[in-house]
Amino acid sequence: MLGAMSIDLVDLVYRFRKEEKEQHQRIEGVYWVTDLTRCPLKRTYEFKYPELTAKDVFSPVFIMGDLAHRGVESLIKEFFLDAASVEVEGSREVSLPNGRKVIVRGRADAIIDLGDNSKVGVEVKTARADLGIPQQHHIDQVRIYNWLFSLSYSILFYVTPDRVTQFEVRDSVDEEEIIERITSTTYPRYPWECSYCPFSVLCPHKKAHDDRHR
Repeated sequence: MLGAMSIDLVDLVYRFRKEEKEQHQRIEGVYWVTDLTRCPLKRTYEFKYPELTAKDVFSPVFIMGDLAHRGVESLIKEFFLDAASVEVEGSREVSLPNGRKVIVRGRADAIIDLGDNSKVGVEVKTARADLGIPQQHHIDQVRIYNWLFSLSYSILFYVTPDRVTQFEVRDSVDEEEIIERITSTTYPRYPWECSYCPFSVLCPHKKAHDDRHR
């Protein structure tokens, strides 16, 4: 029998998502890894129109992704014990061609220390289907993590309704590519982005794209 105290798990999840978002506020001069794997205008618009992304706090799609991340991270910690760290943040300073110094910051889902200076990153992804995985922007993301954390390689771990699988990504970006991504004026970076972007309602660079096969 339920007691007099009511348990509101919906509110719990909402507060968790809200606190996570508040802990990662936009800072001028700081570029998150995710900024470098999507349309460069999105970062600009997030500074200018932050209210347009507010609804993402309680998006069921993002919540499912968060829960999958938490579950896999818990399994990694349970199996690898002290050799594994989860939700690992790191940053590196980069000098742009105009002399301005900026910070590239990222948060890896997990890093496993195998000893002998060998570290492996883990990036957990959820998708609606397994068609087209591994997706290029996910590969680009872990290539940047390989550079940011000096990893031996990274594992892209996918959870979809059709398949649970993983891919190794051993390639790494260099600082030249990081600078190119920061200074890029290619809008959008990938043709399907506008279909999912909250700023497409005002963006002059919006592109129509059939994303049914993404």
